[in-house]
Amino acid sequence: MKAIAKKDFQSNFHSITGWLFIAVFWAFLSFFVSNYNFLSLSSDITGTISTVEIIFLILMPILCMRSFSEEQRQKTDQILFTAPVSVGQVVFQKFLALAEIYTIPTLMTCIYPLILSAFGNVSFGSDYIAILGMWLYGLACIAICVFASSLTENPIIAAVLSFLFLFVMYLIPTIQNMVSSNTVLTKFLTAIDVRGQFENFLSGSLNITAIIYMATVIFLFLFLTTQIIQKRRYSISKKTISFGAYSSVMIVVVLAITVIVNLAVTKLPDSMQNIDVTSSRLYSLTDDTKNLVSGLKDDVTIYVLDKESASDKTLNKTLKSYEALSKHIKVSYVDPAENPTFIQKYTDDSSNVYMNSLIVTCGDKSKIVNFSDVYETSTDYTTYSQKTTGYDGEGQITSAIDYVTSDSNPVIYTLTGHNETALSSTFTDAVSKMNITVQDLDFMQNDSVPDDAQAVIINAPTSDLSSDDLKKLEDYFNKGGNVIAVTNYEATGDMTNYKALLSYFGITLNDGVVLDSDSSRYYQYPSYLLPNVESDDITSGITNGYIMSPFSQEITYDSSNSQVAYTPLLQTSESAYVHSSVSSESDMEQTDSDQLAARIVGLKAVKTISGSDGSAADNTVTSSSTANGVSGTSSSSESVSASSAAESVSSSSSADSSTDTITSTAVVYTSPYIFNDNANQMVSGSNLSLFSGSISAVTSDTTTISIPSKSMDNTTITMATRTAVLLTILFVILIPVVLLAFGITIWVIRRKK
Repeated sequence: MKAIAKKDFQSNFHSITGWLFIAVFWAFLSFFVSNYNFLSLSSDITGTISTVEIIFLILMPILCMRSFSEEQRQKTDQILFTAPVSVGQVVFQKFLALAEIYTIPTLMTCIYPLILSAFGNVSFGSDYIAILGMWLYGLACIAICVFASSLTENPIIAAVLSFLFLFVMYLIPTIQNMVSSNTVLTKFLTAIDVRGQFENFLSGSLNITAIIYMATVIFLFLFLTTQIIQKRRYSISKKTISFGAYSSVMIVVVLAITVIVNLAVTKLPDSMQNIDVTSSRLYSLTDDTKNLVSGLKDDVTIYVLDKESASDKTLNKTLKSYEALSKHIKVSYVDPAENPTFIQKYTDDSSNVYMNSLIVTCGDKSKIVNFSDVYETSTDYTTYSQKTTGYDGEGQITSAIDYVTSDSNPVIYTLTGHNETALSSTFTDAVSKMNITVQDLDFMQNDSVPDDAQAVIINAPTSDLSSDDLKKLEDYFNKGGNVIAVTNYEATGDMTNYKALLSYFGITLNDGVVLDSDSSRYYQYPSYLLPNVESDDITSGITNGYIMSPFSQEITYDSSNSQVAYTPLLQTSESAYVHSSVSSESDMEQTDSDQLAARIVGLKAVKTISGSDGSAADNTVTSSSTANGVSGTSSSSESVSASSAAESVSSSSSADSSTDTITSTAVVYTSPYIFNDNANQMVSGSNLSLFSGSISAVTSDTTTISIPSKSMDNTTITMATRTAVLLTILFVILIPVVLLAFGITIWVIRRKK
């Protein structure tokens, strides 16, 4: 059975055809690898693999045009069909010979991820899935071209027909975008969209549906080729008419089976259809999302503002995962071009709602997820080019579902009136993503902290609180209120009342700026701290282990205070010291008099206000009170508990025996730039993760879900220009030239024999 395949395989290499195909294919593909990877320093070859769609338009017709047309032209096909094998076996063997030739450069392509891994991080799973998709797509193209070759005895016409078939296949996605959605034509085009199935392999998931689809396309066209040749074997007679009817019935049956198989595969659970192989688990939903969605009792509809055929592929995969999790979730595609008034039902300003945006609805509640929020980008200001760095599809969708299915949403207030640093949109958006409302709080306009406040953020004020402000905050804490407090080394005056606020929790703020002499614990300057990140729920979202905390102050705490549970969050190395001034670089230099010790620059304190026994703690500190705190790492320092410094007890702290324990949480950081965009970018978003964790800690009595975005910024390699040029010369020029020279030599030698 293998004799025909062996003969065809060898004949392609005895002539120049096989060598030419491999050399040209390798040269074209290597050219794009050089451009996209070696010179542009990208480790992701999926973009390169996508270019084979163009390469196949030219090379596959040339490779396959003689497979049956040449046999017909030279009348050697009769010899084949008198062989002791069926027509179907002949067709398969000739296809197998071409597939073996094509597999050679495909296997050669597998070396590229290995080469790139020597110069940076490579997602091997995504790269090799893309190569698998390229191989299957190429086999489908070969099957189509073999079918075209069986239609004529002229190889040139066979090549032209093959090109036309592949070109129409290439244009199908474009045609889909041009016609109206949800029509019979659209569904038909989707069913024959081979190119779209190939592109499923380029997204980083192993798509079982696409594999089955490619296999059925190959089988279908080989079957059609068999039928074409089978009909040619019979002369015009009554038997021919009978066979023609039989052949037509068989074609209909096989088409029906093909459709049924593909439809059956689409009914499989999404977890079986797609296997996520991306390094950041781009398409895998987190446990928080699964718990939320599996517990839904109300129906949620997610409208995608685009045609399904034109919508974002990655977002589509994520949405299918949501649908698979719960019968209460339905995804519907709405084309704004066909229904221009649809968006106006949910917003008065539709001008900023982009294509591919989502509208999540449940009953009368709705939330718009703008497509611009789904992907995170960064700008290279040297070239003014943007690069996608993160995918936040799951985070945004889960947040929207949580919002529309929740009865109420918590509120956090940011204190104003003391020259506080305003939070940037990066951080306020993170709070909004948790479905928490952020409002300003001005004590000149408010007699107290509003009752609906989950927490108060005091972000790096440079002027002190008033005594009245302090009293209002203490009253709020005595009721179980929470605070995120950030200090500022540039504050004017001694900040007596702000320090008193911290001493309410047994925390002491020490003047001066913390510097670290351990080079692994700072960035460029000793004042740009990269403190050790301690284990806690607040810091659990920090994946790279770095937090940027410039110009921090030291805080200590009273370890003997049984009222308060302390958890250090950020701590320097043991080589840290404190200077009162850092206005110049010389101020940062370590001196012999500096005392080296680990310094706490981030701390969580949970204070028990009252317990179930009805006891109330001494909780109020006046503006003139002070407390010398003791760091949990140093037992030699003198300590005075916050309760010993208290002068009065707020009446609101009392509780009878039937009440639960009331606690107040303070999360304190001492860098005024810790929640700053620049500092956040230096550590790839870890400061934002710390902020989100802190928000969760002070809203622990409410359900807040915040799924962090998934990184897509792992595609950069470090390769010297000289190395890139040498590799380009080797793969784009030398190897193809050697292959061609070898093929020409063999061809010339055989011609002389």
